[in-house]
Amino acid sequence: MPITNYWKSFLAILFPPLCIACEDVLLYQERLLCITCLFHLPVNDHYLFQENEITRRLLGKMELHSGMAYFSFAKSSFVQEIVHKMKYRGRQDIGLHFGQLIGKQLQQSTSLPPLDLIVPIPLHRKKMKARGYNQSDALADGIAKVLSVDVDKHLLERVRNSPSQTKMKRIDRDENVEGAFICRSTNKLTGKHILLVDDVVTTGATIAAAAQAIQDVADCKLSVAVLAQA
Repeated sequence: MPITNYWKSFLAILFPPLCIACEDVLLYQERLLCITCLFHLPVNDHYLFQENEITRRLLGKMELHSGMAYFSFAKSSFVQEIVHKMKYRGRQDIGLHFGQLIGKQLQQSTSLPPLDLIVPIPLHRKKMKARGYNQSDALADGIAKVLSVDVDKHLLERVRNSPSQTKMKRIDRDENVEGAFICRSTNKLTGKHILLVDDVVTTGATIAAAAQAIQDVADCKLSVAVLAQA
């Protein structure tokens, strides 16, 4: 056995991997989630239907071709714990893992035409500096790994450092992100099918603002994939 494998085994004894939901020790071959939590997580079947909760939520906010959310989100739930660790504890591995699961769902979708580009919703540079990474980038990378589609992390720029929307009312959320994004490129977008990727959708205000920035400058088709809907 290579020395690196011995070292990993030794570290696993001292610091056993924990389930990202319930924080129990993971058993052999369990990855990130224990079997119990994996069984009880609220995984959606949006990818099977052209119309679903995400498409209805974004109706009238943007020109949307297809949409899906992998999880349903509730406060004080395992999904909230997973999202919190991904966003605020630097767990890029969580984003990459679930991005791949989203990608596998998208592979099975009969209503999603071939994608040309994957675009994660960007953070403002101040938030990016504070957190160290963008959780939507990790999700996009996971999806891209499965679908073999390019990711463009610079197409959109967040130019307004909007306050957190967690406790805002619906109309305040829309105003909070209005004009928050600009699209950096137009030539390569015309006629393309772009997948916008984010972590959580509540009212859809952020996704819609990002979509508007793209559709203001390019005639293209947009679809949406998010980790969770709240």
